[in-house]
Amino acid sequence: MAFRKIGIMSIGEMGFHWAKLLKQCGVEVLTYDRDRGEVSRKRGQNAGVTSVASMVELVQRAELIVSIVVPFAASKVAANIAEAVKGTGRKGLLYLDANAISPMSADEIAKTLEPAGVNYVDGCIIGGASKMGKGTLVYVSGPQAEQLRALEEFKIPVKVLGSGVNQASAFKVVYAGLTKGLQGLFCELLMGARQYGLLNELRAQWEESYPGLLDKVSGSIVGLRIHAGRRAEEMDELKRTFNVQGLHSYMAPAAQKVLEAIAALHLGKTSESGGREGDLDETLELFYQNGLLRMKSTVNNS
Repeated sequence: MAFRKIGIMSIGEMGFHWAKLLKQCGVEVLTYDRDRGEVSRKRGQNAGVTSVASMVELVQRAELIVSIVVPFAASKVAANIAEAVKGTGRKGLLYLDANAISPMSADEIAKTLEPAGVNYVDGCIIGGASKMGKGTLVYVSGPQAEQLRALEEFKIPVKVLGSGVNQASAFKVVYAGLTKGLQGLFCELLMGARQYGLLNELRAQWEESYPGLLDKVSGSIVGLRIHAGRRAEEMDELKRTFNVQGLHSYMAPAAQKVLEAIAALHLGKTSESGGREGDLDETLELFYQNGLLRMKSTVNNS
């Protein structure tokens, strides 16, 4: 059975594109944004989202709630939903956590929601926000995961990984190691090439050796103006996931440091329309002019 009322927490870039797609398919999209900033609220209005008066109203009206927030906020959102549900006595609310969190965090969120009578589904999103309905996938796992196949009616492909409550998070965090790792690696190498005045030459040789590879990553590099801090959190989640399993992680911490360095530049502003500003050339020059990866002595002498 298709969903007709879906709550989204919250209306960031990904949430905006989810909301737009769902609205186009006739779904009433709900959110609670009284604790959000003005840009986030405007983004919700631009996507046609209904802002409810309380979390209690959200859990009463929604058939499904989708959590799409920064990793460190995932547990808080789940706790707020659990508390609201307890106040209503409702049972069987379906909750999809689609955040880039570790499987350990997924386990903790399941333990928070299930005693409140919420049906928890672990999930992850593979693909860009702007490609919702055009190829972006949702992977899910857990005992209630099959119910999420109803999203396919709205052009959201769903793949069920299994009945484990943390399988989707484990899949996402390992997958993200490649995508965010490439972003960090490219940024580091491109800053070095720019320093030597060889940026165009390096890009041309990459295109000859690895056709299309940089193009596939370029949009994500542009997005680092805003999302670098969030991407760094994902690399920390990957490191913790490996460590819990008794494995060393060397690459994830390195990518994390590059992403944290970009976040520390504070270059981006969130958009009310959910879009990204600039292209790869502009972004790389912005990073360079703001001293990305440059040692302090070099910056002071320049």
